[in-house]
Parts: sequence; C-alpha cells; structure tokens
Amino acid sequence: VRFASKRAANTKGGIILLKIIEHSDPQHWQSVEEIILQEARDEAQEKLKKWSKVINDLSGITPELCIKEGIASEKIIEILEEDNAVRFLVLAASSGDQPGPLVSLLAGQKSGKLPVPIVIVPQDLSDEAIDDLASRAK
Repeated sequence: VRFASKRAANTKGGIILLKIIEHSDPQHWQSVEEIILQEARDEAQEKLKKWSKVINDLSGITPELCIKEGIASEKIIEILEEDNAVRFLVLAASSGDQPGPLVSLLAGQKSGKLPVPIVIVPQDLSDEAIDDLASRAK
C-alpha cells in the first residue's frame, strides 16, 4: 500500500482499497453459508479499515473501501471496466519464487483484458526505494 499511497499523494489522486471474498463451493446448508459469508464480510471490513488508516497516515488520503464477492480476477476486471477514473492497478508480489497466484494470473493470461496498466511492487523493496519510485510519478 505504500507505493499506491505515495503515488496518489504525489499525483493528487485517490485509492480504491478492494477486498474480494471468494465463495467456497455452494453448500446445501444455505443458512450456514450466509453466516460464513457475513463473518467474512465483517472480517473484510475490519481489514479494510486497518489498511485505510495506514494509507491515510502515509498520504493523508482516505481511500474508497470496496468489498466484492466472487472470483478475484473477474471482480478486479469488472471494477476496472466500470470505473474510468482508475489509471493503474497496483499489486504486491510475494517475496517467494513466484509472485503469487493473483499477480501471476492478472499479469499473465488476463493482462490483455485489463483496461489499465498493472504496477507490480516487489515485496522486498525498501520504503526508501518505494518512496523514490512513487515520487517520480507526477
């Protein structure tokens, strides 16, 4: 979130903070499924509030908080197609051998379907390096 926060502050932009709840296989016990989904929504809201504070502390920006349910890559593409104000999709790559399944999917086979460029921030970049990169975006 550091890169997105600093870049948005430098360009006088905004941030959409998105959490996607991916459904498990449909269950026969719909009332149990609804309880599980409500708990997931509550947990997502708490995580978004936590990250919203981090973003606000870094940049002074209060991000738009968004919770969607479904397949992550499909929901991201849907939001990017609906919101013409979005200029970049910022994703964080994991520090392991692979960048992570969502980054791999969106930067790989789904990249041609995205209406905006992807910025992938390596997890191991220092705060100073991230701040330097974000400050160049004016």
